[in-house]
Amino acid sequence: MRRIDLFAFLIISSVSASAQVFDLQSDRVPISELRGFSRFHTGDDPHWSDPNFDDSQWPLLRMDQPWSQQGYKVDSGFAWYRFQIVVPPGHPHLGLYAPSPTDSYEIFVGGHLVNRQGGMSPMRKEIHRADGVDPVYPIPDDLIPAGRPVQVALRLWHLPYNTFIPAGLRAALVIGDVQLLERQRDLHINDNLIGVSGWNFLFAACLLAFFAGLGLFLLRPGEFEYLWFAFMELGLAALALNFSYPSAHAIGFRAFRTWNGLGYLVFNICWPTFIVTFLKEPRRSLYRVTVAFGAAAPLSYVLFIFHWIPAAAFILLAYLLYIPALAGALLLIWIPARRGVLDARLLLGPQALNICAGLFAGVIFLFQTTGHYALALLWQDRYSSFITWPFTFSVESLADFLSLAAVLAILVLRFARTSRDEERHVNEIESARTVQQVLVPSENPSIPGFVFESAYSPAGEVGGDFYQIVATANGGALIVIGDVSGKGMPAAMTVSLLVGTFRTLAHYTQSPHEILAAMNQRMLARSNGGFTTCLALRADADGTLTIANAGHIAPYLAGKELEIENGLPLGLAAEAIYRESTFHLAPGQQVTLVTDGVVEARDKTGALFGFERTASISTQTADQIARAAKQFGQEDDITALTLMAAVWPQSAVA
Repeated sequence: MRRIDLFAFLIISSVSASAQVFDLQSDRVPISELRGFSRFHTGDDPHWSDPNFDDSQWPLLRMDQPWSQQGYKVDSGFAWYRFQIVVPPGHPHLGLYAPSPTDSYEIFVGGHLVNRQGGMSPMRKEIHRADGVDPVYPIPDDLIPAGRPVQVALRLWHLPYNTFIPAGLRAALVIGDVQLLERQRDLHINDNLIGVSGWNFLFAACLLAFFAGLGLFLLRPGEFEYLWFAFMELGLAALALNFSYPSAHAIGFRAFRTWNGLGYLVFNICWPTFIVTFLKEPRRSLYRVTVAFGAAAPLSYVLFIFHWIPAAAFILLAYLLYIPALAGALLLIWIPARRGVLDARLLLGPQALNICAGLFAGVIFLFQTTGHYALALLWQDRYSSFITWPFTFSVESLADFLSLAAVLAILVLRFARTSRDEERHVNEIESARTVQQVLVPSENPSIPGFVFESAYSPAGEVGGDFYQIVATANGGALIVIGDVSGKGMPAAMTVSLLVGTFRTLAHYTQSPHEILAAMNQRMLARSNGGFTTCLALRADADGTLTIANAGHIAPYLAGKELEIENGLPLGLAAEAIYRESTFHLAPGQQVTLVTDGVVEARDKTGALFGFERTASISTQTADQIARAAKQFGQEDDITALTLMAAVWPQSAVA
C-alpha cells in the first residue's frame, strides 16, 4: 500500500508500497493536497470507521477525482475513503479541508467523529455548496499520537437524485496547519467571488432596474408595463443572488432550489405579461399558454426538492416545459413585429439572447444526465466563464444583463416618447381651450324683449359644443347651437370655422335655412370625415320663431318638443336641404335649446336621461337643466340655452 509523508508544519506526498499512509517527515511544506490513492469501498458499514478494520482487500482509488469517473458504475449512495497519517512530536495544530465536495460527508480520525457536513441518509439534509465554502476541520491533538499512524476515514453520502453531478470527491483533500488552511479557504472563497462577479454585477443592475421601473410607474401610474418590468427584474435579481450567494456560503439544498424556483416563477410570469402590456396586445390564448408553461417549469422543482423524481427526469421535465415558454414569449414579440410594431422589433434581440442562453444550458445538462461528464465539464467551464474581464460573466448572466440593458433602454425611449406626446397633447388641449374660451360667449347679449340664459359643461378638457347669439337689425335675435363630432384641437378648430362663418353670414342674411346651407358648404371640404349637428333659430321682436335644423335635437317650447323639419348634419352632403319651420313665442314662455349631452346622460345602471326627462325640465333655467343632466351621469358635452319672451315693446305690438 502507498505511503504519503507529512512533517510538523510540512506536509508532502510520497509513495510507499507497504501502507496507505500520510507521513509528516520528509519535506517541509506547510500544507499539502492529498492527491494520492486511498482505500475505497461503496456501501455503508459503521465498522469501517474502526481504525483496526482490515481494509487491505479494498481497491485503491484516487482521492482527487469522482469515483463515478474511475470505473465505478454505482453513482449514488454511500462510499468510504480510508487512509493513515503519521505525525512526529512537536507537530502544529493540524486540520483537514475539503474544498469542493458537493456531497454530505463525515470525517473520522482514530475512529472518532471529528465533524460532519450536510445530512446523511435518511436525514437528507443536503447542502448545496461551491468550492471553498466548507470549513476547515481541526483535528484534536489527542487523536494524533506522535510518530505512529492514525487512521482517517471519510464517509460520503451522494444523493441518488443528484445523478447529474459526478459522485465522490472532485478535488483533493488538503491537510496542514489550521491557520494556513483557513487562509487558503479564504483565497478559495475570493476566487469563487471573482468567478461569480458577473452574477453580483447583474444582481446590482437588476435592483437598480427594479427601482427604475418602479419609479417610472409612479410617474405614470396608468402604464402598467413599468410595474411588470420592475417585478420581472426583481425575479431576475433573486436568481442572480441565488447563483452568487453559494460561492461564499453553504446553503440548504431545498432552500437553494426553492429560491431558484421562485425566482424563475416570478420572471416567467412577469416577462410575457410585460410583453403584451408593453406592446398593447390583447391577452389571447398564446399569452395564457406561455404563462402556463413558464409557471409550470419552476413549479416542477417541487418534484425534485422532495425527491419524488430523480435529477435526470427533473431536468428533462423542466426543459420540456421551459422551451415552450421561451418559444411562446418569442411569438408574443414576433407577431406584432411582423405587423411593423417598432417596439416589438426592438424586443426581438433581448428575447433571442434569452433563448440562446437557455438552450446552451440545456445542452450542458443533457451531457451531464447522459454521463458525458468530461464533455459537460468542458462546456460548463466555457459557459461559466464566457467573459473573464472586467467581470467574470457566464453565458446566462451576460445574456440576462444585455437583455436587461436593452429592455431598460427601450422603456426609457418609450417613456421619453410618451412624455413628449403627452406634453404635445397638453399644449394642444390648452390651445383648444383658449380657442374655445374665445368662441363660447362669456356672457349673453342684452336684447330688449328677451332674456337669455346659458350653461356649458364640457365632458373633457375641450368640448365640441358651441352656441352663438347675435342681435338682428329689427330688434330680434339670431341664434345657432351645435355639436361637432370629435374632441380636442380638431373640434375646437372646426368650431372656430363654424362660428366665424356664422358671424360673417349674419351680416348678410338672417334666414336660418340660408345660414345652415352656407355653413354646410363651408364644412364639406374641411370635415375630414366628421360632421356637425346644428340648429339655427331667429326670434323676431314680435315673438315669431323661425327654425331650420341640421340633424340637431329639436328645441322645447313651453315644456313641449317642437315638430320641425330635419335636415342632414353639416358636412355630409352638398345637396342637403334645410327647410324652415315657424312658431310663436308668447310673453312669459321659454324656448329651450340643448345638445345631445343632456339627452344621452347615463346613470350607473346604464339608463339614459332621455327625451321625456329633458322635456320635463325644459322649463327650468339653463343652469338647472345642465346640473340635472350632469348629476344623472355626464358622458358628453352638455350645453343648455334658454330664451324667454318678456313684454313686447309697443312698437312691436303696433
